[in-house]
Amino acid sequence: MPKPLTKAEEQVMQILWKLQKGFLKDITEATPEPKPHSNTTATILKILVEKGYVEYEVQGRNNLYSPRITKEDYGKKSINQLIKGYFEGSPAKLVSHFVSDNKLSLQELEDLLQQIRTAKNNQP
Repeated sequence: MPKPLTKAEEQVMQILWKLQKGFLKDITEATPEPKPHSNTTATILKILVEKGYVEYEVQGRNNLYSPRITKEDYGKKSINQLIKGYFEGSPAKLVSHFVSDNKLSLQELEDLLQQIRTAKNNQP
């Protein structure tokens, strides 16, 4: 898996995941205000290509950029790094943190428990 993204890189990836593919102009236009200069976006795209997150194909004088990694795969990797770095590798400690901060309701916990039971029952 490639190196982690900086905030600016992640912002460009969020746009690219939404667009699915796009030219520099499309990506810059889809960036929220204040919009960065297109040179800044071009530099970030170059870094994302080097890191392995983005690929491109040359179309005329422009590059058509597309993600090489799905948003879901990046999310899973990010969550796993968060759990490893801040919750001693324990997903249960992450859930416990959300419960103690009242970020999860009783209904959400019951739904989560049901999902766990269903997943366990469907394993070979």
